[in-house]
Amino acid sequence: MNYDMNMIKYRKNGFFRIAAAILMICFTLFGLTACAGTTDSKDNNDDNALIQGTWEIDTGSGAGYKFVDDKFMWLKSIEDVNDNYWYGDVEYYNGAEAMEMAGLTDGELQSSLPGLKPENIFVTKLDPEKIITDGEDKTATNMNDQTLWTRLWLIEENEDNVVAVVFDLETFSMEGYTKVK
Repeated sequence: MNYDMNMIKYRKNGFFRIAAAILMICFTLFGLTACAGTTDSKDNNDDNALIQGTWEIDTGSGAGYKFVDDKFMWLKSIEDVNDNYWYGDVEYYNGAEAMEMAGLTDGELQSSLPGLKPENIFVTKLDPEKIITDGEDKTATNMNDQTLWTRLWLIEENEDNVVAVVFDLETFSMEGYTKVK
């Protein structure tokens, strides 16, 4: 009888091993299938949630950027989205990719900006398509096919607000922004 009990225990163990192996195979296949529709970080708006929204320049002029999905607006006044703006496509780069594009190394980041996390670093490539000034379309007279703005965004989140220092990577000018929406 002792032999039979051991045999039953062994068969139970063998059954559970086989069942566990089948379940692991199913979960692995399901996981691979579930990931088949994912996109890279440039297309994933979850990665860009921090930069999405409206940013007001810190000069007090009321001007700023508005980012919605893969579009941007540069507004003379963030309160008026119907006049005096530039509008177009935007590409987002985040983290290590943005740092590489800006020529910023991990060592430089840690020594210069020790509290800044790589996921709070963005590069935006802005490709304006339309210019509206005083209610008139000025695209044909004020823009050429070579217009492309590349900006480095260093974003800091704190309990009161979200702020950014933004560098123009062509002219190396710098501006401060506060996220308002």
